[in-house]
Amino acid sequence: MKIWTVEEANQTLPYLNEIMSVLVEQNQQADLACQSLIELEQRIVGNGHGKERELAYRRARLNDARSKMQTGIEQIHRLGCQVKDVELGLVDFPSHRDGRDILLCWRLGEPAVLYWHGPDEGFASRRLL
Repeated sequence: MKIWTVEEANQTLPYLNEIMSVLVEQNQQADLACQSLIELEQRIVGNGHGKERELAYRRARLNDARSKMQTGIEQIHRLGCQVKDVELGLVDFPSHRDGRDILLCWRLGEPAVLYWHGPDEGFASRRLL
């Protein structure tokens, strides 16, 4: 497991910002595609014969968004970071502070890694560095 300094984490932010922006967008696309698929499936049950092509198209959109999300998450994990919340764009970096394990915490849109929390804590427990 990689242990990050604040400086190292900040150096990855241009790359992470790009990936997380795509992840957040694909998450939104997956949500929309899922809702659209559910609505179509409900219509088909009610007498939507002949909608098989539309159903296949909507399933493909959902699968495409999920696949792109998985690719982005894997890219971030390969760096040694942890994706904590795709919807919020949260990423944690394992680190040390005062002799204990911590997680440096960054959220999409923040200009730098400015926060940290314990490994058993989350976003709500973030503290300024």
